[in-house]
Amino acid sequence: MDFSAQVNIKEELTCPICLELLTEPLSLDCGHSFCQACITANNKESISQLGGECRCPVCQSRYQLWNLRPNRQLANIVEKVREVSVRSQQQQRGDLCEHHGKIRHVFCKEDGKAICRLCVLSPEHHGHQMFSVEEVVKECQEKLQEALKKLTKEQQEAEELEADISEEKATWKAGRDYS
Repeated sequence: MDFSAQVNIKEELTCPICLELLTEPLSLDCGHSFCQACITANNKESISQLGGECRCPVCQSRYQLWNLRPNRQLANIVEKVREVSVRSQQQQRGDLCEHHGKIRHVFCKEDGKAICRLCVLSPEHHGHQMFSVEEVVKECQEKLQEALKKLTKEQQEAEELEADISEEKATWKAGRDYS
């Protein structure tokens, strides 16, 4: 599905009040749909301002509160779009296996990459050492912390040497100025 089609579908599934994907969509007689919370809040406002009369926030058609009806089909479509969106974000982040579309939970030491549980069973990885991604991440974080400590120590030593050299330089300059 191309980007413009995705955008058009999302527009159709967006609540005209909160401008987010519909949540528990309710439909009016005029055909417009809103999040349950949004139209309920709108009803309270309409009742107090218009003396009990409710109007569609989009087309201003009158409707009765008891005619609000849940739109299950629309709710199912919104849920599918949310799932696709989450999966797409995971794929963009690289969380999903390009072969199976599953989350990468396992790290193959020989190949040096994260793979999904189905890839572990493939002949390509037979006999390879496998670790959980969490284990490998923790180990890498520990190594990075150690390297950072070492670099910080070396930086402090370099700064101390630089201060000593500057002090010695100043002493030589001062001695030269007195002669």
